[in-house]
Amino acid sequence: MDRCLLLIFAISFPAGFITASKTDSNWSAFSSPLLAFFNHHPSAGLPASRPPRRHRKVLMHHPSSDGPAPSTMSECQRMVLIGGGHAHVQVIKALNARSRPANLHVTLIDLQSSASYSGMVPGCVAGLYSLDQVQIALDSLADWSGIDFVCGRVVGMLFDKNDERNGRKSVLVEVTDDDGNVIRREIPFDVVSIDIGSTTRNFTSTPGAERYTISTRPISDLVRRIQYEDSVIHEKLKTDESSDVIKVVVVGGGAAGIELSLALRARWNDILDSKLTVTLIDSNDVLLPSETSACCSALRCIMKKYNIEVRHNLVVDEVTSSHIHVNSNKNNVGSLQGKVPYTHCIWATGAEAHTLAWDLHKDSGLDVSTDRGWICVNHHLQSISHPSVFAAGDCCEIMIENRKSPPKAGVYAVRSGPILIENLTRFLGVNPHSQSDVSANPNDLIVYHPQDDFLKLLMCGDGTALGFRFGIPFYGKWVWELKDHIDTMFMDLFRLEKLSQSDTTKSTPTAEEEEGVGVKYDTSQYDRHESVKERMNAEDAGAFLLRRDDEVDFQTAWSILREMMADEYYKEDVLSAIIRSPDNWWKELFVTS
Repeated sequence: MDRCLLLIFAISFPAGFITASKTDSNWSAFSSPLLAFFNHHPSAGLPASRPPRRHRKVLMHHPSSDGPAPSTMSECQRMVLIGGGHAHVQVIKALNARSRPANLHVTLIDLQSSASYSGMVPGCVAGLYSLDQVQIALDSLADWSGIDFVCGRVVGMLFDKNDERNGRKSVLVEVTDDDGNVIRREIPFDVVSIDIGSTTRNFTSTPGAERYTISTRPISDLVRRIQYEDSVIHEKLKTDESSDVIKVVVVGGGAAGIELSLALRARWNDILDSKLTVTLIDSNDVLLPSETSACCSALRCIMKKYNIEVRHNLVVDEVTSSHIHVNSNKNNVGSLQGKVPYTHCIWATGAEAHTLAWDLHKDSGLDVSTDRGWICVNHHLQSISHPSVFAAGDCCEIMIENRKSPPKAGVYAVRSGPILIENLTRFLGVNPHSQSDVSANPNDLIVYHPQDDFLKLLMCGDGTALGFRFGIPFYGKWVWELKDHIDTMFMDLFRLEKLSQSDTTKSTPTAEEEEGVGVKYDTSQYDRHESVKERMNAEDAGAFLLRRDDEVDFQTAWSILREMMADEYYKEDVLSAIIRSPDNWWKELFVTS
């Protein structure tokens, strides 16, 4: 077994919000070491007959110790996951030492030891979560899963041009040794998957942005910068040097920018009060223009309620030490230039492809979208140019006939995780549901069907949230409780104290299991145990969803929404009841729409 190597690369966020940052309307993800984040010993309770395959923190695996590249599917298999994104953490968990066959070895490679969960980052900025609470400790998860952990940066791939599938393939990775020397290593693989999220759009190309603004990626740096500014503000308050107004400007009118503007208002409002202004710069006519008029109207109400000034139809030309130089992008008014003063500027302009994708395109011929640089994959999440390459999350564009690729939103990375687990193991021939040669029968891979719409939940920073589903807005304490519940459930999947002992402490594996026959990988989602309550009649359900008081039970509200997702007729009846509702807040929005 020790001769084999299954490599899982996880280069986290900077792979990744909010990786979004699932993104102007997306978050995709961010990071920092947190060994105390998990308290479960990875080898506790493992059967003595099969020693735990614990991870080793290594710089490289020498090909001589790994053995030659396999020539048949029954031999040792090597997998590389590049990126610690929302889909890949599910793969790491599923391919733990007890679940994967003996000829499947795993190594996790990451630039950092933790990856941040994008959905909870605005709450962290608002002070509702600690940094520890929003991070997945990749090194500890690797330890629990029994895989090697390597700290390094992927810089390229090598393919056998004469035999891309069966020829030797490897990932080039730069690692730093104990003496601080950067060493380039070559690590072989049989299949590789990429989940590196995205970077922040125009951050490096806009003059002054890198020098003067705070980017949303990497998220750990964002949080630490905010914490530092916190300390500066508090110090000034102690010394009575607080006469100056704090002028926060957030650039980017997508979900990330909206939530961050609300988060900073919530974080600093109590201590600064009238000495705090928050401005959001948006390039569109309205915030989130793809939403319905009712949802956009609700969002305008929220921004007004929390005293966030929104300036539309502006693009940033340059950032200086005290001003943001903007230009109007509204065609019918010509070019109007101006300056927006600031003391703190957050750059939250949405998703841009990592340079790694462009490098792989240039050096290895990997297909990427020519305009944006997203890795092009088919509906199996498989590269359209290199069959042994898969990709998920923000970094890819799914080439689906007669349909746009899903937006850069974290929910798509999360929901693609089970599909990725299935197809990676099917490709290697180590999936119990697929014993055929995928190269001869590509249809044996399963299809990923991205959902057309999803529940959008925007944190307001004060224990309330605004939600959109089915074209209608919801607001209140219950919406925040629902968001917190969903995010916490996802994170619990990867906390060692929450992971089921049964994943690694079952009885001694059978010979069939050692060979990968009969293995069942855990592809369950965070909401697998959520039950639907007894169905409420449509009239009452519509009225319930419109409530904004603190007594609303979020579980009941979520049950209604899930029933609406499952039953089209019920959904239409509830929506009709909402439209007929005498609720003044709703009526105002509905008439506006």
